[in-house]
Amino acid sequence: MTDDQPSSAHEQANIKQTPSLNDWKALSPWSILSFVFGSLKNILSNGYALIPIFYAGWSNDVSIVWVIDGFIVLLILLTSFAFIQWRKFRYRISTEQLDVKRGLFFTKKDEIPLNRIQNIRFEQPFYFKPLKLAVLVIETAGSSKDEAKLTALDAKHAQILKQHLLQLNKVSETVTSKDDETSKIAMKATTSDQPIIKRSLKELIIFGFYQNNFIWFAIIAGPVAGQIEWEKVAQSPLIKASIEWVNQATHDSFMLQLIMISSLFIMGYLLFSAISVLASVLKYYPYSLDKHQQTLQRSGGVIAHQQDALAIKRIQVIHFQQPLLARFVNRWTLFLKQVKGNEVEERTKQHMLIPSIKNTEIESIFSMLPSLSPSVITLPTDYTGINIAWLYKRIWLPFIPFSILLGLFFTLDIDIKLVEFAFVAAILVSLLLYIRYKRWGYVLEQDAVWQHSGLLGRDWKRIPFEKIQHVKVTQTARQKTQQLAYLELGLASGAIILPYIPIEVANTLIARSLNTVSTQYKQWI
Repeated sequence: MTDDQPSSAHEQANIKQTPSLNDWKALSPWSILSFVFGSLKNILSNGYALIPIFYAGWSNDVSIVWVIDGFIVLLILLTSFAFIQWRKFRYRISTEQLDVKRGLFFTKKDEIPLNRIQNIRFEQPFYFKPLKLAVLVIETAGSSKDEAKLTALDAKHAQILKQHLLQLNKVSETVTSKDDETSKIAMKATTSDQPIIKRSLKELIIFGFYQNNFIWFAIIAGPVAGQIEWEKVAQSPLIKASIEWVNQATHDSFMLQLIMISSLFIMGYLLFSAISVLASVLKYYPYSLDKHQQTLQRSGGVIAHQQDALAIKRIQVIHFQQPLLARFVNRWTLFLKQVKGNEVEERTKQHMLIPSIKNTEIESIFSMLPSLSPSVITLPTDYTGINIAWLYKRIWLPFIPFSILLGLFFTLDIDIKLVEFAFVAAILVSLLLYIRYKRWGYVLEQDAVWQHSGLLGRDWKRIPFEKIQHVKVTQTARQKTQQLAYLELGLASGAIILPYIPIEVANTLIARSLNTVSTQYKQWI
């Protein structure tokens, strides 16, 4: 038992009996600091696209005074808004719900039933660690954003509130009503954490490397490259000397020059990947996932300590993701997908993940989570592909621009290079469509269906029949003659698509989903 957890079931039970919890409470004034730092963090974390703007301003000799003045004004505005938010924010907790009210001109009150809470994230930013303060982020089923955020709480008190909000003390109270030795052993098992998996520093470094997203490199490098006057750069003595050295080193061999340029590109990409590796280590190390009663708790973080809590019953889909680089190191990222918001914004929640998993670890992980499946969960070794009609319907589309340009070449005598480029692009797109077709498939099990998809990487999604809320079958006239169907499986975490599958397979999936739900009366989400 750790220092920041309740020491006994009696202490947990006292939470309900504490009168002060039923009174409206204000947050600590330190929450102002949390709001300001959080807002600055959001600005900086979404500031990749601002790098070209800063570069353009620097190249146009924008005065540093303007930058400093702008930052000061931003800080004043954020602090003022944070002060108003702190003055108007109140919360209280009863045995049935969490109430939160806030607002300056119009008061907004949220009443959150405890049985709707699906995830609670315990955070301890670096500026709260010396003060022994923490943040609780409460997420609920069906909401597209964080339902409530209680900042600057005492760290120990925050842990106790988390246990209460997740209703983890119910099992303990039920067990303590028995007097036999077996019940005491059961109580000990339910009140202690059961370790599921830990991730070492090496595994998190591997995760940061293969999970790197190349698009951010393109976002940064592209606009910056557009600001550079390449003609002047090419005429510089350093570039000329470098080109001469390359020609001498490669003896004017095109293949050697290509290898050297590719090596330099890979080195630059690896250097950029160091950012992703550093972020992975700082966010997740030391990573550990534990099971507490019927709740998963993930903890980790070097600078800002985080603890995510997710009720196992809220898990909708088990998603295994393997990007291209992960295939070389034989690792998977496991996402436990929960209910997501269905409002207009449809902002995706932060699904709980387990990084850098080996195939041999999958069975041991899910053996600790028997409520997710009555059978052992392992990755399928093969799958049934979708019908090739899916490819036939799309493979010719990339050649339409090429055909138009080819016709213009013969009639208007346009540049042949443009036609050649369109032809090469059509070949590449067709190749990607073929790979997409080959990767799309499914596997039927007794209690679930697997979807396999991907392009350069691979994805496996396991959808339990008991979580399917609705099914939608679409058939075109052509599909009817071919006995094919387009099937959409609707879940609380989003829709899963199985296109161009045999109609008898679609009917089997529908029958199993309805039969499973008709014999089970527990909530889908």
